Amino acid sequence: MNQLSQKSIELKKLGVWRILKIKKRYIMFSVLILLVLYVVHLNGYRLTEESAIRNSYPNQSGEVVYEKEFDQKKVVIWDAGTAKYVKLINKDWGILHRATVISGIGGTTLDEKMKFNWNSTLKEDKYYDTLFAVEVLDTKIVKVIVSNERNNEKALSLDEAKEQSTMYVEMDVINGYAAHYRYLHTSDVGAFIFRGLDSEGNVLSIQ
Repeated sequence: MNQLSQKSIELKKLGVWRILKIKKRYIMFSVLILLVLYVVHLNGYRLTEESAIRNSYPNQSGEVVYEKEFDQKKVVIWDAGTAKYVKLINKDWGILHRATVISGIGGTTLDEKMKFNWNSTLKEDKYYDTLFAVEVLDTKIVKVIVSNERNNEKALSLDEAKEQSTMYVEMDVINGYAAHYRYLHTSDVGAFIFRGLDSEGNVLSIQ
């Protein structure tokens, strides 16, 4: 009887030890997960695309008025009410989202027919994540072309501008906005010219 009781006590102790060991592993795993999430959060990563957009500069409520996907990246225009911002949202490891390039759309063409901006952020040695964004103020403008012909001759025809450019982008205007992403070598960044075209291909605005 005493031997059975002793064995029972030993089994109970063994069971309690196993439970405590499992609880300890669970606690350590939970702490590790929380630590990883904290570090990820500090680096600007979010679990959802919506959160990455909302919780990045300018950290203001608003709405997405334009979006366009580029593989594991997405370009969005965020209307915060008092200002609009273009953001490049990266999707890393298939689950985490982060805004890596952000810029306000503040520049206005001399004829006040478009607001525009471009922004380049160094990604790798000599290569830049580059964003272009336009808010169209003249409803006749349905397409925007961005080029970088080096002689900066705004009187060039579209064919001439394309031929003389190392970077040439055509953006369709959707609901008054257009945006685009390019991965550019440093030699292709800068001196960009924005042209707003009507439905017949006529240049209505240039900057």
